[in-house]
Amino acid sequence: MKIYTYPKSRSLRVLWVLEEIGVTYEAIKVDLFNRGSNVKSPHPLGKVPFLIDEEVSISETLAICIYLCEKHQNFTLYPANLGEKASVNSWLSFSLTDLEAPVWGLLKHIIFTPENQRSTTLMNYFREEADKVISQIHFNSAHTWIAGNYFTLADIFLSHTLQWAKVCGLDINAETNSYIVRTMSRPAFVKAQERNNF
Repeated sequence: MKIYTYPKSRSLRVLWVLEEIGVTYEAIKVDLFNRGSNVKSPHPLGKVPFLIDEEVSISETLAICIYLCEKHQNFTLYPANLGEKASVNSWLSFSLTDLEAPVWGLLKHIIFTPENQRSTTLMNYFREEADKVISQIHFNSAHTWIAGNYFTLADIFLSHTLQWAKVCGLDINAETNSYIVRTMSRPAFVKAQERNNF
């Protein structure tokens, strides 16, 4: 199994799943910004993450993660029970749409746009939208994790996006910050981060 990655990107989420499951894999770092590089992603557009598992090739982070969980029947990360799966899917949808859209927009503006070309109006818009969405995150005191009592894909996608929010300097309350710290303290996250950023 090969996974094509790039440091500090969404490929971390796939490596995190692989480490949580305990699957043997080969991580191949792609130089996305060097057209002359010999190491390229097999993705038609050169994107990462990209997974090759024997005859199966998959793009898009969530699709890869669900494939891995279903192939290895990891019902802790991605439940088989329809009710539990619905809760995980709801948080995945929230993380990838409501939350990630403004946070990623702001992060891209901060990282990839020269300071003298940044739009204050656009950045303020992204900040306001992200702040509004982050304020909507509420933890059920009866649950250990965001979707229930098991650590799931929802926690991986939500906490990773919240890490981006912290990088952007967005306001994170104490409860949410504690949640982020708990996710980042997992051994699988530590290993995945090391492998993604090597």
